Amino acid sequence: MRKNGTARVALVFPYFRTRAPTEMLFAPLGAATLAGQLRTLGVETRVFDCTFGTFEGLRADLLAYRPAIVGVSTMVSLTRNTLRIADMVRSSLPDALLVAGGPLPTVFPGRYTRDFDAVFRGEADLSFPNFCRDVIRRGTFPAALDGLPLDAYAGLFVEHDGLQVDNPTTHHSESELAAFPLPDRSGFDHAAYQGEWLRQTGAKVTSLIATLGCPYSCDFCSRPVFGEVVRHRDLDAVFAEIDEIRRLGYDGLWIADDTFTLDAAYLEEFCRRIAGLSMTWSCLSRANGIDLATMRLMRETGCRRVYLGLESGSQATLDLMKKQTTVEQGIRATHLYREAGIEVAAFFIVGYPGESVPAIEETFKLALTLPLDEISFNVPVPLPGSALFDRLGGPDEGRDWEHENEITFLYPSEVDEDWLRRRIEETVRAFAEKK
Repeated sequence: MRKNGTARVALVFPYFRTRAPTEMLFAPLGAATLAGQLRTLGVETRVFDCTFGTFEGLRADLLAYRPAIVGVSTMVSLTRNTLRIADMVRSSLPDALLVAGGPLPTVFPGRYTRDFDAVFRGEADLSFPNFCRDVIRRGTFPAALDGLPLDAYAGLFVEHDGLQVDNPTTHHSESELAAFPLPDRSGFDHAAYQGEWLRQTGAKVTSLIATLGCPYSCDFCSRPVFGEVVRHRDLDAVFAEIDEIRRLGYDGLWIADDTFTLDAAYLEEFCRRIAGLSMTWSCLSRANGIDLATMRLMRETGCRRVYLGLESGSQATLDLMKKQTTVEQGIRATHLYREAGIEVAAFFIVGYPGESVPAIEETFKLALTLPLDEISFNVPVPLPGSALFDRLGGPDEGRDWEHENEITFLYPSEVDEDWLRRRIEETVRAFAEKK
């Protein structure tokens, strides 16, 4: 039996900045959301954002804080850091209860039971804070779990000393989301984040989520947490959060929703309400489902850039990806956004399983002929939770996932990797020269 430490919760975001050219730094919004919930319950909580820190600095800070519970939110690219932190907590804070959450633990919870005491899968905005409050009240682990209503914590997964818990995940309703406290952003180094964005873009940018879920089923996409059920946050809460963001000194928003432009009425109301706030913003968009009038409204109310997942210049490849759009729709959307005065960045995937070399060349040609402001090429990554992963199998668990935007196949491919890397470099160079 382990006696828990001080009745505090530590929330760790295990990203140490890499300074990669593609690096986009945002304070961890998931940790801020959980911190807001925990503090509403009266649980003392601190977020340990590793972005601008070091591993040894994290160790020292955790030792000084001496939490009863350490929660780590992780994904595929943070696996190595996550496991290293778990090992450090085990050796330095042996009395702490270790909990994992995030996209990868949602898909493969059993992989984390060797290193963590418990896993929370899916949307744990309510269940994890309630669990922390209840465990801290009891004061010891694992005996603390014996008297708890373990089946009441959505998404809880435990395999510990003969205890087996495998609760189903949940998607919070819009009425539940409306009752959430605002994300607590008080624990972040805002000066450092703002300084990085000012250097890169001339604006001080932070992230925001207004809608959750995506109704599409792209072959390469993994959405284990928010799933396919689309829900909209109440705009009163969204703009209360924006007011707080402005008070913290930010003047730009990255709206991180998968499908922010999908609901025209919601998008238009957002635009009307953000007008006059002197906030610039950018977002993801799809090639379908939006017209020129709405694009112009977006531009008039501060939208500076959209990111389109065009993915391919070959319709056959788009069909392989189950993208549910056409090449023509992508071309039209790009031109319309540019006509509206909004910059367009485009993502492309090349070397898809079953894709031919001529189809790949169609993508390179499209990227150079469209009026784009930024392009990005990736090879298919079989993310856990995606149909592509189920079909091809996953990468070696020991593989280094830390390199961002790495052009390396994680499965046997029909396309020569050296040729593809060279053609990407040639296309990116030609794009830069064209600009």
